[in-house]
Amino acid sequence: MVHDSIQYTKSIENMVIDYEDDKNSMIALAEQENIHFYDDFYDEMDSRIKMENSMNMIFFGPVSSFMRIDAESLLHILTFTKKHLIPISRTILIWDLITDGKTAAFLYSREYLALGPLLNFVPEEDLYYVNFGDKSVLSFFANHNLGLHSRKYGILAASYRRYYGDMWYEDSDYINELGYLICGFPAHIISKITPAVFKKIDVEIFKKLSLCSVNQTKTLYNLATHKNAYGKPYKWSSHEITKLDILFICVPKESISSIRLEAIPAISKHIMEMIHQDKLEYFTKQQILRMNPEARRMYIIRVQLRTSLDTSQIAKQDANAIKKSVPLALIYVFTLILK
Repeated sequence: MVHDSIQYTKSIENMVIDYEDDKNSMIALAEQENIHFYDDFYDEMDSRIKMENSMNMIFFGPVSSFMRIDAESLLHILTFTKKHLIPISRTILIWDLITDGKTAAFLYSREYLALGPLLNFVPEEDLYYVNFGDKSVLSFFANHNLGLHSRKYGILAASYRRYYGDMWYEDSDYINELGYLICGFPAHIISKITPAVFKKIDVEIFKKLSLCSVNQTKTLYNLATHKNAYGKPYKWSSHEITKLDILFICVPKESISSIRLEAIPAISKHIMEMIHQDKLEYFTKQQILRMNPEARRMYIIRVQLRTSLDTSQIAKQDANAIKKSVPLALIYVFTLILK
């Protein structure tokens, strides 16, 4: 028994020595030896590469191992990845792997759907070759807001002209297919749309103008108010207000009070959110009463925010000054609330 105890004690001492040796040797390991660890790690992960939690493949690990991921697996991973966290350098690499060194002419809508806002960082000379000859690709960019920069939409618009020519604005069928892409064309080109063609534009196009610049939106508003199109705002019915949608925010403040009462219910909550704050006080009491409930609720909220004062402002002004700053529209609002 004593002999066994001695042997056991010696084995513990040996283990302690071995542990110290191993710890010291780990400190002295060269950095290049970690390559074998990464290779082993990726070998083990290859069979599980399509898991939703595999987004670590995007962010971490050596480039050599990342490049071993095939294009189909990358598309799957991108579907479940928070794309705004992906570095630009890795985005370029993803693009090269998906296109296989070719241009965007060989890609379909599923690839663009997986990339989404990452298209902001792909080479513009590649994006210029998007295959708009494929109707599914055209439909994808027309109906999906990818959060692209205005310059990228300009590149896509230039690519569109490669397939449909420079006279697209003469045909309402072409315009109705554009969707969000219409915001890629400069205002001076959009202004070439004739009033007759403008009246044939579908309502879906006007619902996709949120990506357009102020200049582009005002150009479309000027087309809408042409005498051969829909005329001045005081002539609009609920049909015109519903169709023109976001263009209503361009109505001059002095023209708001002249809008027909029967057309007022067509103003949506979305429009009331976007219209300039200074224009709110130009709605008459009768118009406020005719607003649909959602739009009127948003109107009340915005008017209250406009007339609210923070503590520093209240300290600087007396009660009489505050009362004088309340516009007439707010009195109407309080009347509506009390009712």
